[in-house]
Amino acid sequence: MDKDTVLEAIAFVEHPSINATLKDLGILSKVDVEEETVIAEFSFPFANIPIKDALIGPVQILASSFGFQFKHTERVMTEDEKKRFLEIEHANWKSGDACSC
Repeated sequence: MDKDTVLEAIAFVEHPSINATLKDLGILSKVDVEEETVIAEFSFPFANIPIKDALIGPVQILASSFGFQFKHTERVMTEDEKKRFLEIEHANWKSGDACSC
């Protein structure tokens, strides 16, 4: 598979509880392909969020399904990034109360 195809597919990965992509939410803050490896940076609104694996996993599975290795880094969002995330979260929550995860 080519680099552009896998990057385009990853851009459509949605948050499990929010009607928005990880990219739009700022959670998937960087993604690139170097040779045979997808390298992603995940930015979370808070440290130690309980659904971290549920957010990283689909991107890893997708990269693997295209034949790529997967590496990632993690960080906590800046205050501006977190503010933007929370605005999108509250506007697009799928059901129930928003949990900021």
